[in-house]
Amino acid sequence: MFKNTIKIPVEWGHCDPARIVFYPNYFSWFDQATRHLFDKVGLSYEIMHKEYKTLGFPLVDAQAEFLSPTLFGDEIEITSNISKWWRKTIEVNHEITNDGKTAVKGKEIRVWAVTDPDNPRKLKSLIIPEEFKLKFENANLIV
Repeated sequence: MFKNTIKIPVEWGHCDPARIVFYPNYFSWFDQATRHLFDKVGLSYEIMHKEYKTLGFPLVDAQAEFLSPTLFGDEIEITSNISKWWRKTIEVNHEITNDGKTAVKGKEIRVWAVTDPDNPRKLKSLIIPEEFKLKFENANLIV
């Protein structure tokens, strides 16, 4: 399975008054890491929209397990991968490490979505194209 890792410096604004990362920031970082995962295999949001006519993969569920604190001034690494493919959804796993130690484990469920042709204010899920999945399988061969 293809994995991608990004580094993020923990800034003052990420933290609460005790200098510990305020937990919603982890979910923002999961989203950022997911975008980088897609970008790394050549599937930017622009390409997904233009070539696949999708709005991307909106989030339908997110979970996190907080194992150790992350503090102002730390630099974390987020390693992400698609751990499961279903017909219309994917599961993206994230592991955040801080100084080599796992600090947070996260999981997102995302759905392949397009604008509903009957109501442009709604989304509609569709089956994920096989050629889209192949981008991740082929990325494994290159790494």
